[in-house]
Amino acid sequence: MREEINRLMDLQIIDRQLQELEQSLSSIAGRVDQLRDENQKNQTELDRLTEHDKEITAARKKAERELAEGEVRIRNKRMRLTLVRNDKELQALTHEIESLKETNQRLETELLTSMEGADVRTARIKELTEAIAKGRVDLAAAEKEIAAEVEELKSNIGKRRKAREKVAENVDAGLLSRYQMIFSRRAGVAVALAKGGTCQGCRMRLPPQLYNEIQKHLQIHFCPNCQRVLYYEEPAAEKASS
Repeated sequence: MREEINRLMDLQIIDRQLQELEQSLSSIAGRVDQLRDENQKNQTELDRLTEHDKEITAARKKAERELAEGEVRIRNKRMRLTLVRNDKELQALTHEIESLKETNQRLETELLTSMEGADVRTARIKELTEAIAKGRVDLAAAEKEIAAEVEELKSNIGKRRKAREKVAENVDAGLLSRYQMIFSRRAGVAVALAKGGTCQGCRMRLPPQLYNEIQKHLQIHFCPNCQRVLYYEEPAAEKASS
C-alpha cells in the first residue's frame, strides 16, 4: 500500500506541475490579449474622434462660407441704402441688414465654439495615433517573444503528460478516479500527511483508531472530513534508530 501511496504522491507532484504550466500558458496568452484589447480600444476612440473632427471641420467650413456670403450681402444692402428714395424701402433694407447681422453673429459664435474644442481634439488624436503605433510595435514584439515561451511551455506540458500517463497506468482505476476528483475539488492537494493525529490537509483531528491504521500502511485511508488520501511518515528520530 505504501507503494500505491507513493505513486499517488508522484502523480500529485506531476499534476501540480501541469497545473502551473497550464496557468503560465494561459497567463502569457492573457498578456497578448490585453495588449491587443488596449490597441483596439485606442483605435476605436481614434476612429470616433477622427470622424467627429471631419464633421466639425465640414460644419466650420460651411459656417465660414455662409459668414463670408453674409458679409457680402450686408455690404451690398448698405450700398443700396444710399439709393433708397422712400422710408418704407429704407425700413425694409434696414431690417434685412439687422437680420443678416444676427445670422452672422450666430455663425461667429458657432465658429468660436468649434475652434475651442479643436485643440483638445487634435491633441488627443495625436496622442492616440502615437499610442497605437507604439502598441503595434509592443504587440509584435510580445507575440514574437511569447511564441518561444509558448512552444517551450507546450513542450514541457507534453513531457509532463507523458510522465503522468506512465505513473497513472500503475494506479488502480477506481483509486485514480477518486484521486482525480479530490485533486480538482481540494485545490490540487489530494494526498495529505497524517501527523500528530491530525490531517495536515484540513487540520482536523483524526479518530485514534484511524490514525493507528494509517501508520501500518496496510490499506488506503481517507480523511473523514476532507476525503484526502492520508499517509504517514515516521519521525526522523525513529528512522535513525531503526
